[in-house]
Amino acid sequence: MKRQSTREQILATCRKLFNGKSVAAVTTAGIAEAVGINEGNLYYYFKKKTDILNALFEQFAAEQLKLASQDQHLRHWFELMWEWRFFYRDSMIIFSMEPAMRLQLQDMSDQVQARSRRKLQEMISLGQLRATEAELDVLLENSWIISTYWIEYLHSRHGITRVTKKHLSWGYKQMAALFEPYLIRADAAPQDTFLSAE
Repeated sequence: MKRQSTREQILATCRKLFNGKSVAAVTTAGIAEAVGINEGNLYYYFKKKTDILNALFEQFAAEQLKLASQDQHLRHWFELMWEWRFFYRDSMIIFSMEPAMRLQLQDMSDQVQARSRRKLQEMISLGQLRATEAELDVLLENSWIISTYWIEYLHSRHGITRVTKKHLSWGYKQMAALFEPYLIRADAAPQDTFLSAE
């Protein structure tokens, strides 16, 4: 197994810390301690926390666009949003720290939704999905809302602050339910992987 570079280790640690706490609650001193280096070494790689956020966003955007262009399970897409949940949960904090990231996130979201639309249109042409363009608009918007804000819903509605894989499965089912009425299933053909839970 290839050993992580110090820079990669810093970014992986920051993602874990940001997801577990919040961007505002994590300090550079806390990052350095978690990585096992001093703040001077951290400064060598990243001058400030916004530099870390920008580097993490590049990774996040690359993973999103790659997944959106492949024939992947819808659940994999949902899990990706969960793995990078701090970007949406703490979006207002991040935008106040790095205003340019608002436009970057919007641009990435537009690209991902466009690729997702093409995937759904492909399913329609293959006879796997039945939906009008207007219905596709609603499906894409609602699935985006659920996949990005389901954690906040659990927190505000049910007081859940520590999200587990059990909650991930619950959230996925809410999104999958949006697509179920539009799927066309053929008894002789395997179910399309789009909604597979595996």
